[in-house]
Amino acid sequence: MTPKSNYTVPHHLEEYNVPFSSFRAARPQFTHFVGGGLIFSRRILQNSDPEEGNPPLRILLLQRSFEDSYGGHWEGPGGSCEPDDETLLAGVAREVFEESGLRVSRFVEFVSLDRWTKLKPDRVYAVAKFTFIVEVHEVGSDGPVHAQDDRKKEEAALFMDTSDGLPPARWEDAVKLNPEEHRAYRWATEDEIREGEASGVGKFTMLGDQGQSILEAFRLLKLKS
Repeated sequence: MTPKSNYTVPHHLEEYNVPFSSFRAARPQFTHFVGGGLIFSRRILQNSDPEEGNPPLRILLLQRSFEDSYGGHWEGPGGSCEPDDETLLAGVAREVFEESGLRVSRFVEFVSLDRWTKLKPDRVYAVAKFTFIVEVHEVGSDGPVHAQDDRKKEEAALFMDTSDGLPPARWEDAVKLNPEEHRAYRWATEDEIREGEASGVGKFTMLGDQGQSILEAFRLLKLKS
């Protein structure tokens, strides 16, 4: 069951934090709304050389199950927003949790609006995908990409997974996949994403415009740093 959303929204993103019914009514050109939440980490991975300098910024990628459409492709957490979602952002937070097990604590920045058409036997879907950079509660005392105050760190500790009696040693390892949708996850660098986008080959074959949206998210985070 998806937990009750508990996240903050900065003022510049309030236009997405209105009742979802109103948000949809203001955009009648779209019949279907999708939300994505991109999660970043800056940590030295296991088996990495601690002397290599500042660890690179990495993004969470999920690999689609082979039994699903576009099986084997990689994407960020996200999915269809539902009519009963309180807001578009609530739909994003719900999808992030359902696909990764991570709980959104803050919306950081809007990244992109992607549009496409999907043909069905009985109708045509005009789809709009709204992608955001998000932070998650599981970061805990490690600190996310942007610093949190002590109150938020204490709050985050309440959401750590203790199903085996102990919290995960690294919040990046707390990802829990829905096997019906995704088969694997990785924390990828910008260079790894860019390599695939430039050559069409590489570690990660991205779904649709995901690669370009992810590169834009890296760019936005660099501007904030």
